[in-house]
Amino acid sequence: MNNRFFRLSIWTCTLVLMVMLQAACSTKGDDPRPDTQPPDEQPGPAILKEKAAFGMGAAIKTAHLTELAYANTVKNHFSQVTAEWEMKMELIWSSASGYNWNNADRIVDFASDNGLEVHGHTLVWYKSFPGWFKNAAYDSIAFEDHVKSYIQTTVGRYKGRVKSWDVANEIFNDNGTLRSTDCPVFATFKDPIGFYGRCFEYAHEADPEARLFYNDYSVVLASAKRSAIKRMVSRFKNEGIPIHGIGDQFHYRVTTDKSTIKNGLTDMASTGLLIHLSELDIIVNVLQSESYAFTQAEAQKQADMYRFIVESYESLPDNQKFAITTWGVTDKYTWLTDYWHAKEYPLLFDQNYQEKEAYRGFLAGLKND
Repeated sequence: MNNRFFRLSIWTCTLVLMVMLQAACSTKGDDPRPDTQPPDEQPGPAILKEKAAFGMGAAIKTAHLTELAYANTVKNHFSQVTAEWEMKMELIWSSASGYNWNNADRIVDFASDNGLEVHGHTLVWYKSFPGWFKNAAYDSIAFEDHVKSYIQTTVGRYKGRVKSWDVANEIFNDNGTLRSTDCPVFATFKDPIGFYGRCFEYAHEADPEARLFYNDYSVVLASAKRSAIKRMVSRFKNEGIPIHGIGDQFHYRVTTDKSTIKNGLTDMASTGLLIHLSELDIIVNVLQSESYAFTQAEAQKQADMYRFIVESYESLPDNQKFAITTWGVTDKYTWLTDYWHAKEYPLLFDQNYQEKEAYRGFLAGLKND
């Protein structure tokens, strides 16, 4: 072997040995090269329907569903919808044998197409009896026959597509007496509660799987009204009438007494029924002033109230938490602006569909487990 070949062989072996040693000594932990694996995707911000263990609802109107931002906000953040107006009796029941299903169908179809549940609102409400019906001056038998037909036709049409119904709405005054002013039921029946109980039975016959609710306002605030509701619930239970839940509309203010809310909510739950915060919004312009400014401080007050309400609701037994429904989607279309004739900002999304402090307050009130 000549010297040149010998030196080349030694050089080659040395090079191979160095490469092998480097490969053997290298590990992923001490490799100075940057990791070529893509980083784990960071989770996005929490959204209501994903974090809430109960239904997260919004009242909607068909007129706004053509607005892309409106429809997307509903689809992205909520799991349940309620018709703000278009499933009430006077909007559907056009004559003794005539029904206008157009807008109600649109709401139910929108929900079905987007994987949302529907809470039906409302079958019997003293303000929504149509004019032709009130003017007919039916006796109690004809009155009830017509209402029974309406309930069973409506509930039957949406059987399996509407999960739950407000069967009766706003029967009682705050002092616990039966509502008589402009209420055809009070004027027609000696036992109005008995009539309303049969309405629950008619709805149950049309869809035995639907959850049936009584809905009212100021339930947690007005103890006499709440006591009257509890007496009605006890009567229904004793008579075997199917009632599954109570809704409180929760149109409250940033200044509403928190201990009264908490205590009233606990008392509502003592019925053992499902509890629905059915029309939630939080009024900030409590003086109904046109000069009101929705400042950051005001936004935080509202967020704190939303958080308190959600925390109070979360403290109820899990099997009684049905849903929280905001009465509207965006401040752009709140009913309160027209009702108060003043500026109002009561909801979770601002006029540009951006999440408000109220949204973050709501999220903060939800359980973390």
